Amino acid sequence: MKTLVLFSSANKQGNTAQLVSEVSQHHHAEVVDIDFLNITPYNYNNDYPADDFYPLVEKMLAAEHLVFASPVYWHAVTAPMKSLIDRMTELLDVAVLKPKARQLEGKRSYVMASSASPEICPIYHGFFKNVFKYFNMELASTLHAPCREGFYVEPAELEGFNRALAQ
Repeated sequence: MKTLVLFSSANKQGNTAQLVSEVSQHHHAEVVDIDFLNITPYNYNNDYPADDFYPLVEKMLAAEHLVFASPVYWHAVTAPMKSLIDRMTELLDVAVLKPKARQLEGKRSYVMASSASPEICPIYHGFFKNVFKYFNMELASTLHAPCREGFYVEPAELEGFNRALAQ
């Protein structure tokens, strides 16, 4: 199975990075740090210069599993993650790109997050639920690391996430 992890964090060795590392120990995954990509922000004219968005979409379409990994910042994903998801709207706006959007349908998608809270923020989680619903993608599993006292992930939750990712 091919797993693509779309990672974004201001701290490249932080809790979310450690969470990605924990999961990557059990699964062969390609990790793409979207913070280093040039993705033009979404615009209603759908007029974009050449950037890294289309090659990333091709990687997303080739993957069996898509993992979105971002810390929770003020109830939300990082700005680069939000820009990526905003730009994904183009796939449904432009007629020639709609077949690519349809290829996302049914794709098993996952969320990994870290925060200082004991549970994942419902606003953050709801954001992904709605994005996946919009694209008819399956929310297969979520993994949250409550890291108020430093990096920690509940072993049973990690095991459950890894089981879901192995399917």
